[in-house]
Amino acid sequence: MSQPPEYTPDPSQQPYGQQPPQQPQSGGYPGGQYYQQPPQQPQSGGYPGGQYYQQPPQQPGAYAPPVERTPGFFAALFDFSFREFITSRIIRIVYVLWLVLIAFGFLAGLVSSIALMGDEDFGVLGFFLLIGTFIGTAVWVLVSRITLELLIVVFRISEDLSALRKRGGL
Repeated sequence: MSQPPEYTPDPSQQPYGQQPPQQPQSGGYPGGQYYQQPPQQPQSGGYPGGQYYQQPPQQPGAYAPPVERTPGFFAALFDFSFREFITSRIIRIVYVLWLVLIAFGFLAGLVSSIALMGDEDFGVLGFFLLIGTFIGTAVWVLVSRITLELLIVVFRISEDLSALRKRGGL
């Protein structure tokens, strides 16, 4: 019996969906192996292939800037050099307490105006006091908020300037 001749497939006759193996175009060197280009790394913030480029994590021995620690509330309260400010920490509490005081003033004005409206001689005065109580309360809340916001802006400017000074910007 004779053996059939060896069959060499024609690359153009590959089954559907399969590609013949590709040979490297260039870059060969005399070791029989071919040099392959390493995948290119995108620039910082690049967008390669639909994914965001992330910086690799720092190695354990790498330099990291020191973490700035802020002193506690009581340490800042008794800081006689006034290097740390507590106003920016307690401004919310001050605002809430001030709103409570304004609410007590509103209630006192409301009760007084209702009592005056019940009197025959001062009924009209009670009505005007009632209108003044509503308007006065709204103005006090608005003025209080604006004042505290301006105070916070001043403190934030100071904190930003001191941070710039520490970095050597000023």
